[in-house]
Amino acid sequence: MRQDDTQAAVSDYWSRRAPAFDGVASHVAQAGLWRRVLEAAFEADGPKDVVDLGTGTGACALVAAGLGHRVQACDGAAGMLAVARQAAETSGLSIAFEHALIEDCTFADASADIVTLRNVLWTLPDPAAALRKAHKLLRPGGLILVSDGLWSVAPQYRSTYAEGLAAALPRHDGLSEDDARAMLAEAGFGPARGWQQLFAGSPYPGDVPMFVLTARKP
Repeated sequence: MRQDDTQAAVSDYWSRRAPAFDGVASHVAQAGLWRRVLEAAFEADGPKDVVDLGTGTGACALVAAGLGHRVQACDGAAGMLAVARQAAETSGLSIAFEHALIEDCTFADASADIVTLRNVLWTLPDPAAALRKAHKLLRPGGLILVSDGLWSVAPQYRSTYAEGLAAALPRHDGLSEDDARAMLAEAGFGPARGWQQLFAGSPYPGDVPMFVLTARKP
């Protein structure tokens, strides 16, 4: 499957899942806990410019805006983005949403203090490209936050991609913390710091091993 076809199929899949997605999502069921973890991980001393890549239904974008940050967010799935926009409007939060794939978003290089990618890398045909994009968007000293999990541990809770689509995604089984640390280093980021210990246990059904990592752009 060509990469363009793969990305289009992934976007279509998540658009179809969007209307019911937040009904079972960890960031909704444990919203207060996710807010506390992200607030700590941001290490912000005041309002920052935040970009949420692959925002989905707005998990990180909504938290960041609720913490007083200036937020831009993008996603390639129109259905997910519609849910995120509605959630922002309902909450009275100002977020600049863009319907675009991560590599195609028009946010300016060196315009962000914080870039977030939550549960995104596993569902991309080229995860490394997303990290390189984040590196470009960040100002020197800026912070990337990556959260993901080893989803193959609990397959009953994961995606139902068609076999051909799943095979085209190099991280379809998920990522370990060590995987993510290596990928961040390869993308040019400094040493990563873990924050998942702020959860009493995995916030996902099936006790999926997960991580929340931050690293700085030198």
